[in-house]
Amino acid sequence: MSYTIKERNEAVMLIAAGKADLNNIAFYEDLESFNWIVLQKQDGVINNVQLTYAGKDLNRRLLKNTIL
Repeated sequence: MSYTIKERNEAVMLIAAGKADLNNIAFYEDLESFNWIVLQKQDGVINNVQLTYAGKDLNRRLLKNTIL
């Protein structure tokens, strides 16, 4: 794992909000390898990022914790 839990959580919340930052491709590929997200590519270029079931569940738990 080449990212911190805080970085992962922030990225998942940004993706869920539709504000994915596609500048750090290696980071997003790491998240994908751990099944947090799915990268969609066209002609080898990332054009969309979506949360997996695990990513959506994590986002739901993070939102629940921030509201409490």
